[in-house]
Order: sequence, then C-alpha cells, then structure tokens
Amino acid sequence: MADSGSKGAVLAAVCVNVIITILKFVAFAISGSGSMFSEAMHTLADAGNQFLLYLGIRRSERPADAMFHYGYGYERFLFALLSAAGIFVLGCGVTVYHGIDGLIEGHKPRPGWFDFVVLGIGFVLDGWILYKAINVVRRQKGSKGFFEYLRTTSDPTVLAVLFEDCVACLGVLLALGGIGLSVAFNSGVPDAIGSILIGILLGVVAVWLGFKNRALILGISIPRDVELKIVDWLKSQPSIEAVHSVQSRVLGSEQFKFKAEVDFNGRYMAEKLKDWLENEPVVKTGASDQTPEQRLEFAKIFGEKLMQAQGEEINRIESEMRQAFPQLQFIDLEAH
Repeated sequence: MADSGSKGAVLAAVCVNVIITILKFVAFAISGSGSMFSEAMHTLADAGNQFLLYLGIRRSERPADAMFHYGYGYERFLFALLSAAGIFVLGCGVTVYHGIDGLIEGHKPRPGWFDFVVLGIGFVLDGWILYKAINVVRRQKGSKGFFEYLRTTSDPTVLAVLFEDCVACLGVLLALGGIGLSVAFNSGVPDAIGSILIGILLGVVAVWLGFKNRALILGISIPRDVELKIVDWLKSQPSIEAVHSVQSRVLGSEQFKFKAEVDFNGRYMAEKLKDWLENEPVVKTGASDQTPEQRLEFAKIFGEKLMQAQGEEINRIESEMRQAFPQLQFIDLEAH
C-alpha cells in the first residue's frame, strides 16, 4: 500500500514546514506583517500536525496483541483527529484573532523584499509537497477517479497533507495579496484581512478533516462499491445460494473487517460427500436393510461429515477472498 507513500509524503511535509516556519517568523520579526504572522503560525501548525500524523502511522502499524485483537489501526485516525483539532486551534483560531486584532489596532506592517522572497520560497516548497501528495493519491486510487478516492479513502494522513498544502499555497497567495495591497494603500487593513482569510481557510480544512476522522473512529462501513463487489464475489461461489446480514467496518488504512451470513447450497455440499456416501452400507444396501441404531449412527456420521465439509468450504472461501480483496484483514462467514 500505501503506507510507505503516506509516510514519505508526511515526513517530507514535516521537514519542509519546519524550514518554512523559521523563515516566516524571521520575516514577521522584521516586517511586523499580520499576514506573515498568520502564515508563520499556519506553517508551524502544519509542521506540528503532520508530525502527529507521522506518529499515528507508526503506532497504527503495530500488530494485534492480546489486548487489541484487531490491531492498532484506529491510532492513525485518532492522531489525524488530534491534528485536525490542532489546525483549528493554532491555524484558524490564532490567525483569525491576530487578524481581528490588526483591524482594531490599525497596525501598519513594514514589509520589505525579504517578505516576498520568503513567501516565494514557501510557495515553491509547499507546491513541491503538494505535488508529492497528489502523486501518492494517484498511486493509491487505482481505478477510482481522483475526487472519488478523496471522498472514500480510509487513509486520512495523505488527505491531511494534500489539503493542508493546498491551503498553504492559497495562504501564500493571500499573504502576498494582503502585504502588497497594504504597501500600495499604506494601510494595515488589507494585511489584516489577508490574515483572517488564511485562518478561515484553515478552519474549513480542520472541520472537514475532523468529520472525516470522526466517521472512521466511530467505525464507518467499508466503501459501498467495495462491499458490493465482495457480496457479488460470494454469490458467484457454487456453494453459496444467498448472502445475508452483511456487516463491515474500516479498521485502519485500507484494512477492513467483513462479516456475513450465507445460505449454503445443500445439494452442492452433499455432492462433496459423494465418494464417502458410495461406500456407506446404508446407501449401498438401502436404509430398510439397516437397524434403527445403524440408521441413527449413519445420520450422526453424515451430519458430522456435512459440517466438516461446510467448515472446509468456509476456509476455502475466506482464503480466496483474502487473495481477491487484500484489504480484508478479518473475515467472519456464518451459515444462515
């Protein structure tokens, strides 16, 4: 999968954002620009939050144990939710507050060439991370459309990087616009408005990511199209007549649990016992030639053989299901 691509995108984003954060805070110290402060806080929030995403990926890779039988896949969603909260508080809350404070106080920034150089460098580096994130999505989406994958994926980490860097690029443009207009009109208002708009953008992303990870933590079912493919595959098996009570759950990034009740084809299952039946005295000589005790014993043995054949058939089906759908980590098929 995917995890190597997600980890690579997240790590690259952390390293780049640390560099950009330092440059933007230096530029803010020189110019006093609200937009530059917002961009510095934005990038600082991105770096911290993407580090949380990386921790979530690492912790979610731990194998199942005696305490957590289904593994630690939900840790990825928990850390992604914490990341979304961090974006909202640091990215949105602080920058909007600073922008409003700038409107009230009427502070005029003192931007210079260094501000524009830093923002230009930030735009290029954020654009590079965005390009890497888009490539990860393209590799992971398979036959799905780009936006369909973004809507249905169970990997919130690459989504967070993708959307944060989209907003980062937009934020740089807003900061450039705010600082440029402040210089042109000798007013701090455009700069403050730029700060507020950057914060609002971050707030929108944070809320969207929060709801996405909330659904994953609560145990959202696997994508409907994948579930239907699995059910259709089951129905194509000669031993299965019908599938009922389908239940599924996302356990981690591209890790699913699937449970269903199935109606077995009795004639097909009996056919699997053909060789054994042909050598049974009750079948060869007829039930009327057997004592009641012999007939009862035959029924008991036949029942055991049939249940054994059914168990072997379930094992075969589950093994082939895992080959057909590698995302299925846990499968529970029960006779209806």
